[in-house]
Formats: sequence, structure tokens, C-alpha cells
Amino acid sequence: MYRSCGTLFGLLLALSALETAAQRTEIPRIEAAESEFAQALEAFERGNYGLAYRQFRHVVEAYPLHRKTTAAWIMAAKALYRLGEYEQVRSWLEAFRARYPTSKYLAQAQQLEQLAEAAQAWQQRQAQTITLGILLPIDAENAVLTQSLFDGIRLAIAARNADSLLAPVRMVFRDAGTTPAQVQAALRSLVQDQKADLVIGPLYSEQAIAAAEVAEQLRVVLIAPLATDAAVSRGRRWVFQANPTLSVRGQLMARMAVYGLRLRQLGVAALFDDPTTEHMAEAFQAEALRLGAHVVFYKLLPNTQAYGNLVEQIGQDTLRQVEALYLPLSGAQAPALGQAALSSLERAGVSMRILGNAAWREVQAPRQASRYQLTFSNDFWVDSTRAEVRSFQQQYQALRRQQPDRLAYVGYDVARFLLQHLPERSALGDLPDRLREAPPYQGLGVRLHFEGGQVNRALYFHRYRDGRLELLR
Repeated sequence: MYRSCGTLFGLLLALSALETAAQRTEIPRIEAAESEFAQALEAFERGNYGLAYRQFRHVVEAYPLHRKTTAAWIMAAKALYRLGEYEQVRSWLEAFRARYPTSKYLAQAQQLEQLAEAAQAWQQRQAQTITLGILLPIDAENAVLTQSLFDGIRLAIAARNADSLLAPVRMVFRDAGTTPAQVQAALRSLVQDQKADLVIGPLYSEQAIAAAEVAEQLRVVLIAPLATDAAVSRGRRWVFQANPTLSVRGQLMARMAVYGLRLRQLGVAALFDDPTTEHMAEAFQAEALRLGAHVVFYKLLPNTQAYGNLVEQIGQDTLRQVEALYLPLSGAQAPALGQAALSSLERAGVSMRILGNAAWREVQAPRQASRYQLTFSNDFWVDSTRAEVRSFQQQYQALRRQQPDRLAYVGYDVARFLLQHLPERSALGDLPDRLREAPPYQGLGVRLHFEGGQVNRALYFHRYRDGRLELLR
């Protein structure tokens, strides 16, 4: 019995000792720390996060472990998060988890760390953001054109920004105005005030020539989507033309004739005092001669009526000496002039190949054109069987409730080409070289290839055969 009482007394003594130890290890309340914590909390709630962080941290570091230590530690992290100091949040909480691995605030700490990590990634991505300037006119005459081009650009940028691994691109817009002075002022504002890193625009050659001067001065890449005047980019390093110049069109058709079609005996005819057709005709002749072909004749037609008696204008015997006739057209009358020329050849029984430019796209008599194997260069063509084209059409339909027009495709292709070759923000000075050296780009409607220069030298080539238009190359 005495042994049982002794055992019970021993257990009571042990429990008493444990209770005393628990009392000794209870986390103390420190009044000064409590007061300072309350002040820090007030600062936090007022939005004074810098002061709140300093006070919470002082509550953690200035006192031995107390009732508010871990709460102050978490609140300090929250203040840092509000200040945008995401890296410091992560290191501060890493130390917290190491010191208090069983704290009731551990879940909050982990959640804050995840938020800080995501915010830091977003912050770093935003620091790499590249700004694309859009320089287009919004006057009544051009507003519809500008909207189409802008929408195409917009969809290309949206597609890029959907990829979280790439530096984001933002758009800024500026009205180009209608005069050279206005476009120059607008471009300066885009670059200097809105911080554009590169620019698409303006629409027309006269404006683009004026803008090119400023782009070179500011050393910012400018790509003109439509301008065809060679003066836009001649002698420039930072200015590019997405639309092949008239001379380039003539040169490329000559290359197709000599290298692609194996033609050696060629004739050339163009309308007198029509700069568009004359530029193409002259460039065709020069390039054909350079490539070793023989240009039998170069004829300037005196007026549009001359297309209807083309054979009489050039001479039947002269025409029979050539394998092909290069006959560029321009203007609203182009389909009718082409029809008149083909009819003149047909009446005389003259057989040869007709070479032309994109104005032959709307030929009125495809079977007659097929008899002359009409072959022409083309700067725009959409293959609606391609999945990418159908996807773009669906996106544009959702945006505008209509099918995209030509300028929508051009805006998309030019922007997408640029975006594909963007370097990191710190290396934007390399962008001109990247564009010049870029491989051929097959867009939805436009081909782009600068071949080491400033002017796009990529075209489609079509021909009529059996009454149908087909892609030759």
C-alpha cells in the first residue's frame, strides 16, 4: 500500500513540474511591442506602407520573442508587397519559415510568397515591354483605311501578347495628319513623348518621305506599309518599305521572265507620261539586260487609245521577234486597257506571252488571257484554304462583324513580321539588321523579304491557264 501511495505522489509531482515548465515557456506580452504594433497597423491601414514596414520590422527585431512577433513579421511582408518590393518579400518570408516552421501564419506566408513571385515575374516582363507606335491619318478621307490597318496590327499584337514567355508589346497611336510637317511632328511626339520603340506608318509616299527624315534622326525603325516611292528609304538605315517599289516590281518580273520562264527575247511597252508604268518598264528593261536577255524594243504608247491598236503601234513584224511582251498597267482603267491590248494582238494573230504587274489581276477575259499565258507579279494574295487565314478571318469577324479587307491583312502581316524579329529591349539597336537579314516571310496576304536592303523584294507570281488564275510561284 505504501508503495502505491508513493507512486501516486510521484506522478503528482511530475505533473506539477510540467505545469510549472509550461508557465515558464508561455510567450510573453510586451506592452511596448503591443503599442508599436498597433501604431504600425494604423499606418498600414492609412496606406503608409513604408512607415508600416519599418515599424513592423522594429517590433520583430527590437524585442525578444513576444505575442506579436510572428504577426508583425507577416504584416511587414504585406507592407513590402504593397510597396512592390517583391524580391524582399520572398527573402523576408523565407527567413520567417526557417525560424517558425510550425507557426499558425505559415499558410499566409506561403500564399504571400506565391503572390510576390507572380508579381515579380509580371514586373520583370513589364520592364521588357516594347512600345509600337502607329502613325496613321484619321481624316475623313482616310479613316476607314486607317481602321482596317490598325485592326490588323491590333490582332497581331494580341496574338504575341498571349505568349507569356515573350516580352509584351503595347500600342500607342498618333494621328499622322495630312501634311509633311504634321507627320514629322506626330512622329517626334510618338518617339519622344509616348516612348515608341518602333513605328508602323504612315500610309502614303509623300508622308513617308517626310517621316523617314525624322526616323533617321531619332534612330527609330519605321516601316511604311504602303508607300512605293523609292525615295522613302533610299540612303536610309532605319526606314523600311513593306510595299515593293515600282522599280523593284519591274526588276522582279524581269527575273521571273529570264530565270523562271527562260525567256530571252523580250519587248517592253508602257504608257507615256504615266510614272507608274514607266518606272516599272524601265526597271524591267534594265534588269533583263543585266541578266543577259535581249530587249528587242521599248515602246511608249502615246495615249490610252493606243492599247486598242497595240499591234499597229509597235508593228506586227517587231512583235513577232519577241517571246514575251512586258506591258505594265495602272489606274482604274487597267482592266479595260488590258482587254484592249489582248484583243489587238488576237485580231492580228500575234502569239506571244504577256507579262504584267498586279493591275492585270482583274482581267476581264480569263480565257483570252490564258491564250497569251498572261503572267504577272502580284503584291497581295490570300489563300483561304489555309488554317491560319481562316483563323484570322474568324478573329476579325468577331472584332468587326465583317470579313477583313486588304489593309487588315497588310496590317497583320507587317506587324507580325516585325514582332517575330524583335530583339530584347536592350538590343533594339540591332533591329534594322535583323529585318534586313530576316528569312522570307509568308504572310496571310503579303510576302516580306528585304534581302539585305530597305525595300521588300518578295512578290507572288500568277498566271492564267485554261481560263483560271493560278499561283505560279
